[in-house]
Amino acid sequence: MGERRRGIVAIYVVLFLLSLSLHIQFPIFTPYAVALGATSFFISILMSVSSFANLCGNLIAGPLIDMFGKKQFIVVPLFISGILMAGHGFATGPDGLLVLRLVNGLVLAFMTPACFALLSGYARNSHEQGKNMAFNGLLITIANILAPLIGGHLVEHVDFRGAYFVIGSALLLTAVFALLFIKEFEPITVHRKKVESGGRFRFDQQLVAVYFVSFTLMYVHGTLMYELPFLMVEEGVSMSHGGKLFSIIGLGTLVVVCMTWIHRISASIRTMVGMLVLGFSFYQMVMPLVPITFHQLLFLIGMGLGVLFPAVTTLLTENTDKSKHGTAFGILSAVFSLGMITSSLIAGAFRDMISPYFITFVVIGIAVTVIGMSLIHVRWKPVLHKKH
Repeated sequence: MGERRRGIVAIYVVLFLLSLSLHIQFPIFTPYAVALGATSFFISILMSVSSFANLCGNLIAGPLIDMFGKKQFIVVPLFISGILMAGHGFATGPDGLLVLRLVNGLVLAFMTPACFALLSGYARNSHEQGKNMAFNGLLITIANILAPLIGGHLVEHVDFRGAYFVIGSALLLTAVFALLFIKEFEPITVHRKKVESGGRFRFDQQLVAVYFVSFTLMYVHGTLMYELPFLMVEEGVSMSHGGKLFSIIGLGTLVVVCMTWIHRISASIRTMVGMLVLGFSFYQMVMPLVPITFHQLLFLIGMGLGVLFPAVTTLLTENTDKSKHGTAFGILSAVFSLGMITSSLIAGAFRDMISPYFITFVVIGIAVTVIGMSLIHVRWKPVLHKKH
């Protein structure tokens, strides 16, 4: 039991430090790219190319993780990513940033599904999986609150290049910690309903719905990551204040994650509720219905994201066999990347013609329809079978 506890603490620490290090750059990347001469559309390409590399790498990584284990796909990418992030400080133009983000996205593609698959392997049943994912969400949320604040103030003290040297150094230290303390652990059988063990990875209607909601989750995230930094560029908002905007989202997520009782509610219901909260928030941004400030909306969006992320990961583990978790989370990471790619490109291409917030609202509406139809299908399928 002691070894299991030490192992899960180690993976939590790595995920926390990774999220903290990477999220420090959120409020500073767009202003840095602009300072190097990037246009708004080229910035959307910069953001998308990393996600595109992630998508390609995720699809390759999943089966490899299932075959060869997880630790090496965590430690090695961390070392390489640390060097690449520090390399951002040596960039002399947007083209250099493009190459660095492309390679870094490909490298990190192998690490994210490995971390989640390893975390899932420490659970002895689906209830423990939910708790592990929820606690991981809590730690990452805290990191997401602290990181933008740190990033905003860091630039004011050591400028853009110095900030990236700090980020790279933090990732290298995280890699050393992972090498020393992360342990592989053979997953114990997890009891689930309607899940076939062994064989090839299978899609069904509910799993497709989960992946589509996951795409929407990151589409929302990508829209915010693209639009909020432009407040600093276009409206002269300070770096520290821009970091606070991201932290407000994190605070909303933190409030939900701290509600431990919420995980007693069906993951499907939580998913639907989270999507409806996000849909209302983005519609409110375009056509205000109630008197609510922009900061309050960001807090509400954070709450919606806090409901959604643990819900979709729980749905994923409930609908896939334990031996295919690497593949399942690899596909999930690829879907996340696709959401980031699509949102960044669409926002960059059409923001002068139509609000990216409205486009995001439409995507959320489609996702609500998809997950709603999936729930209806699951609920009524036994009834239909009885009639036949």
